[in-house]
Amino acid sequence: MSNTKLETIQFHNQQLIVLNHENKPYIAMKPVCENIGLSWAAQFKRIQRHHVLSQGVVMMTIPSKSGNQEYLCLPISMINGWLFGIETSRVKPEIRATLEQYQLECFDVLYNHFMPKVAQQFPNTISPEQQQQIQQAVNERVYRTGERHQAVYSKFHQQFKIPRYQDLPASKFDEAIEWLGGVSTRNGLSDEDLYKLARLLFVANYMREKIQLIEPALKIIDSSYRGAFYSMGIEFKRDIESARLIIERETMHIITNHFAEKWNRVLPVIRHN
Repeated sequence: MSNTKLETIQFHNQQLIVLNHENKPYIAMKPVCENIGLSWAAQFKRIQRHHVLSQGVVMMTIPSKSGNQEYLCLPISMINGWLFGIETSRVKPEIRATLEQYQLECFDVLYNHFMPKVAQQFPNTISPEQQQQIQQAVNERVYRTGERHQAVYSKFHQQFKIPRYQDLPASKFDEAIEWLGGVSTRNGLSDEDLYKLARLLFVANYMREKIQLIEPALKIIDSSYRGAFYSMGIEFKRDIESARLIIERETMHIITNHFAEKWNRVLPVIRHN
């Protein structure tokens, strides 16, 4: 079967070469690496030795005026796994912003552009409710293991050979939850209930900190309240920390953004960010 150039996609001010293989879109990887500023020789070796990705690697030849040109290509479904497998902290500072831009946006641009073709590869995917359970299971795994969200999702995509967790086949849902380590049974509290508890903890910690600041002054004036304030400032800290750990665990599914102003104030205290 002859390999033909499918089209060129504009991503910001860069060009992504998309080719056709068995009626599915593949991305030429060398231009992507050059666009980001990554060493193609290093990434070529990385792609070839990576067990999961190597199963999807294809070599395609494109006729051009200067002669045939060979491209190593990955299917769109594997681009996310490759991108997030690159440790941003280890690349040169001058290309870090470009890499992060690719990690955040590139896959969505490709996925949305080729939605009909990509969607054919992932029929009967999990429901929105199951997506939320996957998110919760990821959050709980992060809480248990200390792994980063990015690392867990990258491993998840590679494990189930999907570009996004939303593309998980419904038939794989139970297996995916088990692989992530399970989901704790929710306590029946609504997110609004949890916010009120988080807010209460926030206020209690604020008051304890102020009490701790006042206690030395009470000692100087030999106040009869000094002992009580000392206990509240020091001993209550242990109680608040115990409660914080519980509320942190129960609110791991809460994702902050500019639409969640009230959570944005309390969660940094709850999560010690």
